[in-house]
Amino acid sequence: MLNLPGCGLITIDGQQVIVDANSQVLEWLNSVRAEIIGRPFDRFLTLRMPLADAGDVRPTDATLHGISGVVRPVVVGLLDEDESGTQRIAVYDVSTRSAFNLGFRGAEAKTERGRQRLQILLNSAVGFGNVRAEVDAAELLVDVAQRAFAATFVSVHLQQPDGVVQVAGTNPLAAHWPAGVRPAGAVTLVGGKVLVVREPQDAEAYAPGVGMSEVYRAAGIHAAIASPLRSHGESVGAMICYFDHPREFDEEAVPLAEALTNQAAQAVARIRLEETLRRAAMHDEVTGLPNRRLVEEDVTRTLLTHYTALSVIFIDLDGFKPVNDMLGHAAGDALLRDVAHRIRGVIRDTDVLGRFGGDEFIAVAAVESPGDAAVLADRIRVAIAAPYDDLPLGLPITASVGVVTVGNDGAPVMDQLIRAADHAMYEAKMAGGDRVTVGSTGAD
Repeated sequence: MLNLPGCGLITIDGQQVIVDANSQVLEWLNSVRAEIIGRPFDRFLTLRMPLADAGDVRPTDATLHGISGVVRPVVVGLLDEDESGTQRIAVYDVSTRSAFNLGFRGAEAKTERGRQRLQILLNSAVGFGNVRAEVDAAELLVDVAQRAFAATFVSVHLQQPDGVVQVAGTNPLAAHWPAGVRPAGAVTLVGGKVLVVREPQDAEAYAPGVGMSEVYRAAGIHAAIASPLRSHGESVGAMICYFDHPREFDEEAVPLAEALTNQAAQAVARIRLEETLRRAAMHDEVTGLPNRRLVEEDVTRTLLTHYTALSVIFIDLDGFKPVNDMLGHAAGDALLRDVAHRIRGVIRDTDVLGRFGGDEFIAVAAVESPGDAAVLADRIRVAIAAPYDDLPLGLPITASVGVVTVGNDGAPVMDQLIRAADHAMYEAKMAGGDRVTVGSTGAD
């Protein structure tokens, strides 16, 4: 029988029964000749298409099946056929090519994943460019990361004045978090690098000695990936993706997490800068105090959550115009800054102080009672009336002060309170100045 290196040869009769097979075929089938000869051809070889006629060079794909369970992809072709119908068939092993095809399909799948991730990044870039609030950026990051990583949960934590705070998403570890341990996201934020937990035990390396692996197991979390939100080299927060099943992370996982959190960090940094510039534009250039609009915002943010009574104190300087007329505007501006400093020294740090315009100021304070508000207003009056080193004795400065107070029985309307305090100040001014008048909102 003809033997070609690397080529299998099978001879079949007119009844499609194997009458001969070379050693290469026997090796591939992991069989001896007696197990092959006399058996039907299709018991060992499955053709995808019928064999072409002898002399036709077109091969066909087939699969070689051994008795022991061996399966090998091959290509077969008809070499020749005699008058009795006996055929010789050449068999070529293509398992290497099949492995290549598998690798190629794997590469195609990787390319498709890369395309999908790129599309996610492009879409999220547009989204992060449009957000106008930090919480919106955090919620968008949760949504994008959940889709990009097929995560079970995602939480986003931002650095705030009072520490690292979760602002969006779900943290399944929170209910099991050890007492005294820094909040979730803090290690990632401080370290500035992506952290990968492939199994609960890996978490021990990031928070040693506190049983973090048990925290993961108690929460039903098998794996996690955490990435800092970094803008211009500074970490402003952290994102954590959690998985309730074993999860492998390919080589693109860390770059993808970094890309998403960098987009979010840029959005947060932009929002914070815009807020800083906006607030800077709402401050008085002479005294540096907030203007009326910012006073109302600050009151809403800092005072209207916990208070027994709220007092609005309207202050108008007596004798300011002569200072401007006789000593010039520079002296007037210096006096306004000095007055602002004196008022700030009387009220608490948590109280709000602003310049209403001209020589008028507004102070808003949380107090225990209307009587306390009147005492505070009089202390402001006394502080303003004290002598000024840079002013001649003939130019005394005093203040007409109006004060109104409301209880914590509903959201106060700041505009109404300011008008009422302004009216009380006007009464103090008409009564000769250098005094405090307690007014009413009209609803009392």
